[in-house]
Amino acid sequence: MKQNYPLHIFLFLTSVFTTMLAGSELATGKPWFWGDGTLGPIDILKGIPFSFAFLSFLTVHEFGHYFMAVYHRVKCSLPYYIPMFIPLPMSNIGSFGAVIRIREVPPSRRKYFDIGIAGPLAGFVVALGMVLYGFMALPPMEQTVLEVHPGYIAEYGGIPSLEQVSGKETTLVFGGSLLFEGLKMIFESDPNFPPAFEMMHYPFIFAGFLGLFFTALNLLPIGQLDGGHVVYGLLGARRAGHIARVAVLGLLLAGGIGIIAGDTFSVPASEPFWQFMSLVVATRLLYIGFLFEIVRRLFPLRKLGLHLCLVGAIVAAQLLISLLYAGGEIRLLWLLYAFMAVRFIGVDHPIALDDQALTIRQKLLGILALLIFVLCFSFAPISLG
Repeated sequence: MKQNYPLHIFLFLTSVFTTMLAGSELATGKPWFWGDGTLGPIDILKGIPFSFAFLSFLTVHEFGHYFMAVYHRVKCSLPYYIPMFIPLPMSNIGSFGAVIRIREVPPSRRKYFDIGIAGPLAGFVVALGMVLYGFMALPPMEQTVLEVHPGYIAEYGGIPSLEQVSGKETTLVFGGSLLFEGLKMIFESDPNFPPAFEMMHYPFIFAGFLGLFFTALNLLPIGQLDGGHVVYGLLGARRAGHIARVAVLGLLLAGGIGIIAGDTFSVPASEPFWQFMSLVVATRLLYIGFLFEIVRRLFPLRKLGLHLCLVGAIVAAQLLISLLYAGGEIRLLWLLYAFMAVRFIGVDHPIALDDQALTIRQKLLGILALLIFVLCFSFAPISLG
C-alpha cells in the first residue's frame, strides 16, 4: 500500500530531536528554556543514550505490529512517531509514543490476535533488556548523581536517602510493578545502585522502565488496545466486554482515591476556611459527576439505579481505602484512560467475520501476554517521595 514516507521520516527525525532534548534534561537536571543554568546546544549530545533507548523500544513495538500485519496481508501504515516537548523543567520524555494505522479490519479473530500481541511481546523484550543492561552497567553513583545535584554535598554531605529529602525536595519515585521491583531487589546490593528517586538520570534504566510501563498500558484489556485484542482472542467478544468494563471501573477506583481522601487537601494559611471547603466540595462533586458519566457510558442500556449504585460503591471503596492506608494521591492518568476508553478507544471489541478460536500456540502466547501485564502493571508507577 502507498505510504507517506516524507511524513513518517519527518515525525521520526523530530522525535529523535525532542527525545534528545528530554534526555539531556534528564542527564543534567537542567532545563532547556527556563531557570538558571539552562542548557546549550552542545548539551543535546548528552541526550543521545536516552533517545536511542526509548526510540528503540517504540520502534520495535510498532514494527512488531507492522510486520505481523504485513505477514497476514492486512493493510496498515508505517509507524507515526508522535514528538512532544513541554518547555517546563523535568517534564519531558520527548514523545507521546508511536502508532500505526490499520487500514482494513482484520478478517479473522486469529489475525486480530496476532497483530495485537506482536507489538507488546517484541517491545517487552527490548524494555527488559534495557533495564537489565542499565542495572548491570551502573556508572559510579556519586559522579552520576552529583553531576545533576551538586547541591547535595553542601546540604546533605553526599547523596541523601529518600527519608532525608522527603518534604525538602520534589522527588519522583519510579517503580511499583512486580517485575521492576524484583529486578531492583536483585541488583540493589551493588554499591553504585542509585536511590529510586534518582533513576530518571540513568537513560537505559529509565527508558526500560518506561518501556515496561507502556507495555502494560497497551495490554490493558480494553476495546482495541493490544490487551483488548489478546483477551478477545482468548475469550471471545462477550467475555472480553465484561473484563473491559471491570478494568475501566478499576481505573476509576485507583485514579480518584486522592480526591475522596480526607487528608489530600490541606488548608492554605492565607485562604479563608469556607473558601477552601467550597473548593474541596466542588472538586468532589465534579469527580462524582465524572464517575456517573463514565459508568453511564459503560452500561448505556442499564437503569439509573445501577449507575448510581456503582458510583456509590466506587466512592465507598475509595473512602475505605483512604482510611486504611492514610490517604492517597490523585492519579489523573487513570481517570484520563477511563475517559478515553469510553469516548475514543471503545470498550467492546468488534467481532471478526471469522470468529474461529485460537490455536494452542496462540493461547499460550496470550497467557504469556497476560503474565507480562501482571508483572509490568502498577497503579502507582510514579509517586511523590
